[in-house]
Amino acid sequence: MEHAPEPEAASVTRPVSLVGAGAIGRAVGEQLAAGSVPGLVLNGFLSRSDEEGLPGRRLDELEQALLPGGIVVEAAGHEAVSEHGVAVLEAGLDLVCISIGALADAALFARLRAAAAASGARILFPSGAVGGLDALRAAAEAGLDTVTIEQRKPAKTLLSADEAAALTGPVTIFDGPVRDIVRTLPASTNVAAAVALAGLGFDRTRSVVVADPALRANRAVLTAHGSFGSLEMQLDNVPSENPKTSTLVAFSIIAALRAHTQPTPYAL
Repeated sequence: MEHAPEPEAASVTRPVSLVGAGAIGRAVGEQLAAGSVPGLVLNGFLSRSDEEGLPGRRLDELEQALLPGGIVVEAAGHEAVSEHGVAVLEAGLDLVCISIGALADAALFARLRAAAAASGARILFPSGAVGGLDALRAAAEAGLDTVTIEQRKPAKTLLSADEAAALTGPVTIFDGPVRDIVRTLPASTNVAAAVALAGLGFDRTRSVVVADPALRANRAVLTAHGSFGSLEMQLDNVPSENPKTSTLVAFSIIAALRAHTQPTPYAL
């Protein structure tokens, strides 16, 4: 006797709301609108700016982003994390946070973790414009002694036009703990913060930022030493339409969403 085929499991579609409609948010929205991640659909953009040509609807208030079973992607800066992060997590929605530098504020980080623990939601941190974080996490388990993240950027993205034009070679404009870079160079914090979270933390991770007039790409060099051995990784990132942001950042968000929602996120 033949048996009837088992019915296929109903597919689950999760809405994704984006906080921020700048270069990163728009690029992520375009990928979601095109169906790049199966099972995820674009809900819309929560943004204070008047960006035109968005691939989805504009959301007027946070409540429109808090759909049951949904995911919220923050791509709007440290202030957005502080303003919306706790509410998103308290509502039970997973939060994808790209402005990781906001977590250098220990009190904010504690509130986010408490909200996530209470609701069962998760905070996801994409790799952004730096590589090697998976190896760094493993090295942290084995034992790390030192971690340094050096960011070299075109001088015009870090200095005034006159200062950049006057440079004849690279100049270091920051060298210190990651936690301190938030106050001095907030636009360069997120890469350093991602490294800090994966390794030795905000106070024991060294951040170096160099303005280099010879560069056309944003360079991130991660080095680490410990009982595991040593690690060195360099990425030369093509800037997005916003020269201060790397193209890779938006795709790191897509990769994080895929890994979070797909049973086999990568081809084997």
